[in-house]
Amino acid sequence: MQVVKASGERERFNPGKIEHTLRRAGAPREVRRRILSRIEEQVYDGITTSQILRLVRELLQREERSTGMRYELKGAIMRLGSGGFAFESYFAEVLESYGYATVVGRRLEGRCATHEVDIIAEVEGRRVMVECKYHSSPGVYTNLKEALYTYMRFLDLKEGGSSLEEVWLVTNTKASRDALRFARCRGMRLITWHSPRGWSLRELVESKQLYPVTVLPSVDADVLRRFTGARLILARDLVEADSAYVQLVTELPEERLEMILREARELVNGR
Repeated sequence: MQVVKASGERERFNPGKIEHTLRRAGAPREVRRRILSRIEEQVYDGITTSQILRLVRELLQREERSTGMRYELKGAIMRLGSGGFAFESYFAEVLESYGYATVVGRRLEGRCATHEVDIIAEVEGRRVMVECKYHSSPGVYTNLKEALYTYMRFLDLKEGGSSLEEVWLVTNTKASRDALRFARCRGMRLITWHSPRGWSLRELVESKQLYPVTVLPSVDADVLRRFTGARLILARDLVEADSAYVQLVTELPEERLEMILREARELVNGR
């Protein structure tokens, strides 16, 4: 039996992948067993991975809602918005949780042009240029052209006298083989959903539970706009902030906000 990936490629159905993802999301063994049994009853040759994801998510939501939210992490990041700005703000929050000081959207003069840098990150006196490539579909790759473009901007800034010492390219999906090869050759850190091992976007988020507010079922596009405008990007921000302050800066109706806060507490605290 084969499944169709977002890229259009076909591969053999592997229930072990679902089991691994469920375990990583924190689903207990019995819950994993029941969900896998139901999925294996419903899959058919040619089913898409997005259909399987939807089935798993629906079953998880019935079993354990907080685990279901964690399982949907990749999709939640893709719902950060087509403009990309929310992804830049989100990744800056992730870096700050690892000890970096960050500035988003700074314009700097290079030798030949002015460049708007997505994120400038600094730790222990080392300044890093971070370029973010957000994609709203899992089948889209960050390619060699984007890696070349990022590196050339970095060189122009360096030749213009910038104190930037490193350049990173970050994407919420995958990178092409040529892009990865170029990044390795030039010493540019290329962070994708699955790589590099130990510093992939997925690992950076999951190891410190840095879930975006879009994992919460009640957060739609309008709520996301209000939250990002108030710099409330992480679900834990909602738990740690005073609820009266959140209502003041977002102007959300009290009942709607309380529903969202309940989901955030359930995700972060497990209750």
